Amino acid sequence: MAVNAHFRSITDRAVVPMGRGMVRLGLTANTLTTLGLLGVVVGMGVLLSGRPVLGGWIAALSTALDAFDGTVARLTNTQSELGAFYDSVADRVADATIFGACLWLARDEPLTFTLVMVALAAALITSYVRAKAESLGWDATVGLIERPERVVIILLAVGYGFLVWGAGILAVGGVITIVQRLHAVYGQATAVTQPSDR
Repeated sequence: MAVNAHFRSITDRAVVPMGRGMVRLGLTANTLTTLGLLGVVVGMGVLLSGRPVLGGWIAALSTALDAFDGTVARLTNTQSELGAFYDSVADRVADATIFGACLWLARDEPLTFTLVMVALAAALITSYVRAKAESLGWDATVGLIERPERVVIILLAVGYGFLVWGAGILAVGGVITIVQRLHAVYGQATAVTQPSDR
């Protein structure tokens, strides 16, 4: 149920023109990926220094660059497997940075710490299930919470002081998403192995 999965035509109306502007500025897809990751690291540093709202917004704006790297790659015809690999790895590092900062803030709060841990584990497993499924030729893009929703929820939660609620939503939603993806993969796998009716 990712934003881009359901509202691609709407988001493209804003993303594509802005992507063209970035191309005119000479920005490449890999540059945007790198800037996005560095921005998240800086944002979490600012957040941990005692300015959660500012840090959250820096990280959020940096993460928004994710909406443009793929568009810029398509507009400049520079799509590649290496670029896709780099973007995916950068996303995982950014997620780990955000959740790591949340874990540090929740270190003295057992309930919040546990929920953040479950949310982090669910996020990693969600991404792994999709990657592994696609490597085997199956589709696993379904799910209640994917990366865009996850990042928005956790950054709002940590920035505005309701981390326990945000982490709780992501923990429950993440587990549901994993089950949804496993069910989707299982359905595709069993459909292939079942003999066709004659």
